[in-house]
Amino acid sequence: MAIRDLLWACPLCGAEEAIRPSGKAEACTGCGAIFRRGRGAEIVATPPGGQAIVRHAADWAHDLAPVRLAGEPGGGGEEAEIEYRRAAVTARFAKGYAPVHLGRRFLGRIEQFGPARDGTLLLSSRALAFVPAGAASHRWLLEDITAVQPSSGVLQIKIRRQPVVSFRFAEASVRLWEEALQTALRRFYLASGRGEIVEFQPRIAVR
Repeated sequence: MAIRDLLWACPLCGAEEAIRPSGKAEACTGCGAIFRRGRGAEIVATPPGGQAIVRHAADWAHDLAPVRLAGEPGGGGEEAEIEYRRAAVTARFAKGYAPVHLGRRFLGRIEQFGPARDGTLLLSSRALAFVPAGAASHRWLLEDITAVQPSSGVLQIKIRRQPVVSFRFAEASVRLWEEALQTALRRFYLASGRGEIVEFQPRIAVR
């Protein structure tokens, strides 16, 4: 995972989605801090004219502010739908399962995905939508999303009675989108009286 995926906001100045590739490192377009990988799971941040700061990646990520969504919590009723965020993505839809073997031993099955489709992913207070270029769009109500899981640099969602869909982001942080979608789902579930979400994988569970 790239540093800009893990640190979806600059931990030094707070600028969201501001860390971008810069040569062999990554730099914040807001404050100019340079981020590099250190030893093991460490990330080294060097602010302009300052001393290098070395911290474990998990510690950097822990200090990020919660993801902010526009508007107030809604229950999906008569309230106006609010767009939270959008991003360019490449989507792939699962089309079946393939067996996995270790020698002659059957280990299980994994999803097989269809061709890649470029488009725009839209998250709102009521739904998640994928709008491909020159094709029909897909819209899934928040109440029909049954699981949210990041995997190998992509975000996967499971829709009730539909196959898994995988999204790879062109520039946006997959971790930011994971947090944003989870926040939107928590907000929707609480406002609509469905309970408090306690986990998102292997399926959404509430208490």
